[in-house]
Amino acid sequence: MCPHCFRRIGRDRLAFRCPTPGCDGRGLSRADPLAATAVCAGCGRATTRVCCTVCGDRLPEGYLRTPGRFVALAGPVGSGKSTYIGVLVHELLHTLGAELGAALVPCDDDTMADYHERYERHLYGAQRTVPKTAEHDGGRPLVHRLSRTRRGRWGRRRDEVLTLVFLDTAGEHFASQERLETELRYLAAADAVIVLVDPLDLPGAPVHGPGGAPGRSGEVLVRVLNHLRSVHGIGGADRLRLPVAVAVTKADLLWPHLPDTSALHRTRRPGPVFDAEDRLAVHTELRALLRRWQEDQLALRLEQLCADHQLFAVSTLGTAPQAGGALGHGGLVRPHRVEDPLLWLLHRFGALDRG
Repeated sequence: MCPHCFRRIGRDRLAFRCPTPGCDGRGLSRADPLAATAVCAGCGRATTRVCCTVCGDRLPEGYLRTPGRFVALAGPVGSGKSTYIGVLVHELLHTLGAELGAALVPCDDDTMADYHERYERHLYGAQRTVPKTAEHDGGRPLVHRLSRTRRGRWGRRRDEVLTLVFLDTAGEHFASQERLETELRYLAAADAVIVLVDPLDLPGAPVHGPGGAPGRSGEVLVRVLNHLRSVHGIGGADRLRLPVAVAVTKADLLWPHLPDTSALHRTRRPGPVFDAEDRLAVHTELRALLRRWQEDQLALRLEQLCADHQLFAVSTLGTAPQAGGALGHGGLVRPHRVEDPLLWLLHRFGALDRG
C-alpha cells in the first residue's frame, strides 16, 4: 500500500528514481524495485529512492521491507483533528518518543515542511490554534515511521514499526457516506483508526460552547464504521475487528463537572509500558458518563459494529483557546493524554508490553 496515495502497489507500480537533478534516470525502470539499490545508466549514480508510479511520491526508506501498520484519523467539523495531529506529533518528537525508546522519523521532506508550516509554527511559534482545514484542501498526508526496538525472551532483537499516516481532511468530508467513500480512500488502507468525538456534539454532556451540533459526532462514527465494514466485506451481525480508538476531545471542558477522584483527571504514569488498569478505569468511566448523558446510542452502536474498541478522553491544549484562536495558559500548549489512543494501538500491535 502506498502511504501517500493509499493505492495497492505491486512490483509493476514501483520504480527507482535517479537522485541527480535533471537526469532522466535511463534504465532505472528496468531495475528490480525490491533490490536494495540500482545504478542509473544516465549518470552512473547509485540510488535507493523507490517511488510509487501511480502518484510519483517516494516511498520511505526501508518501507518495502517493513511496511508497518497504518493508523488513520477521522472526526467531524470542530472536533480538533488538526490540533490533535500537531500536538501528538510534537509530543512524539520531543517527549514521548524518548520515553518509549522509539524514534519518530518523517518519511520525506514534504512531511517535515508541512508539519512545520501547517502545525508547529501556529501552535508553538505564534501560540495560536491551527487554522481550520479548508473543505477543498485535499492536502498531503503527514507520513511518519515510529520504530521501536525490543528484546525478546532470549535477548533476540525485534524491530516494531508503526506507519502513522495523518491526512488532515476537512470535517465536511465526513458529512455523508458518499463523500466518505470517494474522498477518504486512506481509511480503507488503515490497520487501525482513531475517531475524534466533540463533546459539544453530545446534548446531554454538561459542556457548552459555540460550534456544537447535536448528534454530529455519533453520525460520523457510524459512517466511518460502516465504511470500514464495507471495505472489509463484513455484513450481517458480524462486527469489525479492526482496532478503533474513540477519543472524546476537549476533556478540559468536562473536568469542572467531574469529581476529584475521576479517572479522567489522572495523568498517565510515565514509562515504556501499557497501563492496562488505568486504561480499563478510563474506558469504564467514559462508558458510564455516556449513559448518564443519555448518549447510550453512541456506545451501543460502537459495541454492535466494532469488536475491538476503546474510549478515551483527551485535551490537546489543556484549556479552551481564547476568542480569535490565541492559546490559553499564557500561550502554552499543555496536552492531557493525547498519546493514550496511540499507546493502546501500540499494545494491540504487540509493540508495547503490558505494565
